[in-house]
Parts: sequence; C-alpha cells; structure tokens
Amino acid sequence: MRHGKKINHLSRTASHRRAMLSNMASSLIQHKRITTTVAKAKALRKFVEPLLTKAKDDSTNSRRVVFSYL
Repeated sequence: MRHGKKINHLSRTASHRRAMLSNMASSLIQHKRITTTVAKAKALRKFVEPLLTKAKDDSTNSRRVVFSYL
C-alpha cells in the first residue's frame, strides 16, 4: 500500500535532492523567477514556503534555521 508516501523523490538520492532543492531555492530568491520542470517546481514549493514563513520572523534563531536550509 502507498499510505504516507507523499514525498516526490525526483529519481535522486536524499543528499542530491536536498542539494538540488537548496540550490534552486537560492536561485529563486536571487532571481525571483527560474525555469524548471513541473515536478521540481512542486517539490521546490514545499521546500521554500516554510522558509519564507520562517524568514518573516526576524530573530536570530529563525535566520540561522533559514540559512541552514540554503
């Protein structure tokens, strides 16, 4: 059964996927627009939206958490 398997692995290992999403998030923040596939864009949205929410709280801890993901 497929219960609880919501993550899209994008045919990559965990470290490769994390590095790719981090690089794409950095590019998105710098350039405000990037060209990518639909699947990667959906994965990136799940990666970036919590970071944006966290970045709105301007504290030392939230800044450290956001930079650790980027």
